[in-house]
Amino acid sequence: MDNHNPAQKQLELNSLIEFSQLITSKLDLKYILNNILLSIMGKMLISKGIILLRSDAERENIYCIEAAKGIDSKLINTLIETEFPRLPVFKYDEIENKTGFIENSGLNYFFKIYFQNKYLGLLCFGKKLNNTELAKNEIIFIETMLNISSSAIENTIKFNQLNNLNNNLNNKIRQLNSLFELGKEFNSNFTSKENIVKLLSYSLLGNFGIKDFVIISRGNDGDFYFFKETKNLSLSGLNLRELFPKGKIPEEFKKTLTIKNNPSIPFTKYLSEKGFELVIPTIIKNEINSIICIGKKLNNTCYSDADIEFLESIVNLSLISMQNSELFKEYLEKQKIENELKIAREIQLALLPTEIPKITNYDLAGVNLPALQVGGDYYDIIKLTPTKTAIVIADVSGKGTPASLLMANIQSAVHSYLKLYEEISFDLSKVTEKINELIYENTSSEKFITFFWGILDSEENSFEYINAGHNPPFLLKNDKLSQLTEGGFMIGILDVGVTYEVGKVDLDKNDIIVFYTDGVTEAMNKTGDEFGENRLTDILSENKNKSSEEILEDIKNSIVKFSKDTAQYDDITLIVVKRET
Repeated sequence: MDNHNPAQKQLELNSLIEFSQLITSKLDLKYILNNILLSIMGKMLISKGIILLRSDAERENIYCIEAAKGIDSKLINTLIETEFPRLPVFKYDEIENKTGFIENSGLNYFFKIYFQNKYLGLLCFGKKLNNTELAKNEIIFIETMLNISSSAIENTIKFNQLNNLNNNLNNKIRQLNSLFELGKEFNSNFTSKENIVKLLSYSLLGNFGIKDFVIISRGNDGDFYFFKETKNLSLSGLNLRELFPKGKIPEEFKKTLTIKNNPSIPFTKYLSEKGFELVIPTIIKNEINSIICIGKKLNNTCYSDADIEFLESIVNLSLISMQNSELFKEYLEKQKIENELKIAREIQLALLPTEIPKITNYDLAGVNLPALQVGGDYYDIIKLTPTKTAIVIADVSGKGTPASLLMANIQSAVHSYLKLYEEISFDLSKVTEKINELIYENTSSEKFITFFWGILDSEENSFEYINAGHNPPFLLKNDKLSQLTEGGFMIGILDVGVTYEVGKVDLDKNDIIVFYTDGVTEAMNKTGDEFGENRLTDILSENKNKSSEEILEDIKNSIVKFSKDTAQYDDITLIVVKRET
């Protein structure tokens, strides 16, 4: 080229003006870069060229092949990492560390592309067809074209970035709207897990073209089970107890896994063989509650990061709705049980004395505090004649509903026999044997009752009793303590050969008897210590001048204070009898 030829200069100037108009006519990066290559390669008679643009703003040695002519088109959009000289224009021989791509590319000339001192990338050429070197004026012409092009390249890159941001924003808005609508649908169907699964199926199919998925959920026992399987992707034959022993899932599953990127995990290897691509967990209180294994899209495209993020939102929304469905069912069941227990408690309270009968010269008080809504403790104070009163206290083995049913049996038996009470013919020992036989015939062998009852004679001031394996009541007489132990074996264990001895004590003024169940002495504090008999007798001795009701309240309050911050373990029943005159 002749730098001093005015016509030639005018031609180059016209060429540059046309080129500038061409590349600024479209905000299309591929169009601009391809025209840069074609314009320069055609003018310089070069058969091979590529344009590398920086792919990572933080690392200047990472480039993407954005456009190429004369080389394999499959290389377009691939990333390369290489270090170039700091020169704006250099040749192949000036590159010190040649990577495999540069070494084998056949490229010889390299021009850096700048926009206002911002490094955008490189224009790379092979040798001219005539094997001559680029002349100085040709290099200046190429640099001029790149200077003209750089603003179009930068503007197009920015436009594409803004366009991508807008597209991403639109997608996010669409996804949020979808999630909002799905949330309303899930909430309106949260009482039915089957409906939630159907909604999840429609969501996955409609948004991603996902047809096949499997849900693995944690049961109430802590083990995992298959909640939902599809026909095309079945995991039948997979033993979840062996895979996740004791409900323990590897920490890797606490985040979304792309199966092909985690081939070393046995479970994901198995899933890969079955055609799954993703595993998404739901985490509740830092524990994996469910995992969903997702198959391929119908269009066989890969899952992008945006896809995975949206999938996680849909899956967590649906699986948490399923969890809420389970909790709602449990709540309804609990409410039903509580209502039934409330009715049972009301029935049981009807079996206990609603009012303590008045007995001449005697002061009586009693209380029953079940550990659960219903319990197995029973007490009764039944006036038989103007001078004879039956006092009963019993403790059924176990707690809750089964114990309360057996308690109803013993109450029924006691009342039935006491209705036949006649002072002359009533034999406390024989009746106790009959009650034992009756309970034995109507209960299982592992159930039994500790039983204490007796007849208080307010005229003779005496108390005849039988202790059938119950905690011996304490008698405080003239500041001395003794226990009422006469009797025999507990009720309901043996049917024949059981006899009961009758004990008898005389009661003087201010004598006190405290009847109790083991829930009193075995009440525990938070360190595991028991309330014990000594605390009970100390309270009795210290409060002997008080009324029966006051003594009972002192004992009850002491137990509550002793076992503070500890749940009541067993039923508590107390009767206090005091002779006043």
